Amino acid sequence: MFLIRNARPGDLRQLLKLAHELDSINLPAESTELRALLERSERSFAGRIRQRSRAVYLFCAEAVRTGTLAGASMIIGKHGTPRAPHYYLQIDSDERYSHALRKMFRHTYLRLRYSMDGPSELGGLIVKRAMRRNPERVGRQLSWVRFLYIAKHRARFERELIAEMLPPMTPGYRNAFWDHWGGLVTGLTFREADRLSSRDKQFIRELFPESPLYTFLLPEDVRNSLGAAGDQTRGAVRLLEQAGMRFLDQNRSIRRRSLLRRRGWPPGTGQELPQLSDRERRQIARRRGELPGGARRSPGLSRGEGRGPRPTRTLGRRA
Repeated sequence: MFLIRNARPGDLRQLLKLAHELDSINLPAESTELRALLERSERSFAGRIRQRSRAVYLFCAEAVRTGTLAGASMIIGKHGTPRAPHYYLQIDSDERYSHALRKMFRHTYLRLRYSMDGPSELGGLIVKRAMRRNPERVGRQLSWVRFLYIAKHRARFERELIAEMLPPMTPGYRNAFWDHWGGLVTGLTFREADRLSSRDKQFIRELFPESPLYTFLLPEDVRNSLGAAGDQTRGAVRLLEQAGMRFLDQNRSIRRRSLLRRRGWPPGTGQELPQLSDRERRQIARRRGELPGGARRSPGLSRGEGRGPRPTRTLGRRA
């Protein structure tokens, strides 16, 4: 059995090991950065951070019998402000027709866009390799507990929600699209740009061309990689799609690919989980301890004193 709970500063050592498996900016693999993230997460769960762009919520799955952490996941309160915009490459097309030749072409292109009033973001989902085929489906529980928490605390989050996934990577933390374009306009490697953009995005606006990039100018293998999720993230993508999220026509060249978005959540309680079937709602209700006819078992989700959610069993498990 696993306890899905908020991460605490005492989890630092185990989370560092998980972070090295993920190799993501969202869950830093550097001790000082991760310690600061854990402290900020603890304050966010306690409601002591009111500014959404500063709030971050880090969950973990703990084996009840051993105390070992099997995985982690995260919610970022807001991604995109006037000080640190949400940058992305919008994927669009341009149609051309020649009457003389009787030929029409549709050219796909990318154009740099940004938002200063961005969405909330899901990130940092990682499960230990040894636990990825566990019958408890730890990854599913860590992914879906974020939706439940957002639904229970609507005032803390934006009405739009995105998730960004790592693109296909090559050895040395490299990416084909970045090597053929981003690296040429910035002089930075993918890793260098990834880390820099987590604390300072000014170079994006200053160095990236505003003119469109027509994808037919790129090698075929690079074109095929646009908008693709890396092998290590496909499982996470499936879970998000099952939760109702859908692909965007956006490509995140600086950090990760901006994959999925969920729009227009109505305010309310945890029962209001949009785009779930009645059967899925009943399954989640059963796992939260809610029974037909108003009966109730031990609560599946309780709020500790300033410690955030503490589910007593895994959530949203499906056969």
